[in-house]
Amino acid sequence: MTLCYLDIETLPSSDPVFAREVAATIKAPGQYKKQDSIDAWLAENRDAAVAEIIAKTSFDGLYGRIACICYAIDDGPVMSCANNAEGQMLMEFFSDFDDKTRINTHDGWARKAVTFVGHNLVGFDLPFLKHRAIINNIKPPEFLLKAMNAKPWDYCIADTMLMWSSDREKRASMDKLCKAFGIEGKGDFDGSMVAATWPVDPGKVIEYCKQDVERTRAMYKRLTFQV
Repeated sequence: MTLCYLDIETLPSSDPVFAREVAATIKAPGQYKKQDSIDAWLAENRDAAVAEIIAKTSFDGLYGRIACICYAIDDGPVMSCANNAEGQMLMEFFSDFDDKTRINTHDGWARKAVTFVGHNLVGFDLPFLKHRAIINNIKPPEFLLKAMNAKPWDYCIADTMLMWSSDREKRASMDKLCKAFGIEGKGDFDGSMVAATWPVDPGKVIEYCKQDVERTRAMYKRLTFQV
């Protein structure tokens, strides 16, 4: 079985049309009755309200977009795909991963059986990748598409969040599990900083994503008693 440790970083919508649509939905609280007070509230609060809604789209594959995809196969190096043209990035990732999971045989080539490993992989990474692939009209390789459509307990998925506990009340963040396992945590940078950092220092975001892949690999080995 080949293991693919996977993590993505995402960004909120940058579509100005969507921003205008959101702005049109912002209403003053019900206690504001007079038009001049409504207009004053909107002038003071609309932009912040729009920004808050747009920021949340980084968790929604319908509106958000992928900043980078990082992954490692078994004990190999962590690789990254990053491109401002999201469709091109997805094609590069799909093609590169497809190449790295082939086995040469005397009859030509065969596909390795792959299990995708990630933290909150079922709840976030795989659905987001699937939705962005659909939006960009780029079909994933069959083995990845199978994982995108699989049940959390299927062999092709290993979600370290669920491996720790399937009880929603007892699930733990990556940082908490790393601290409990004695693995180096996230430090002074986390996912909430990605959107602001990406335009000025994308390399920092890519390195952060790579480190999350390394942390995921270390957690998986602890959870499966390999170390």
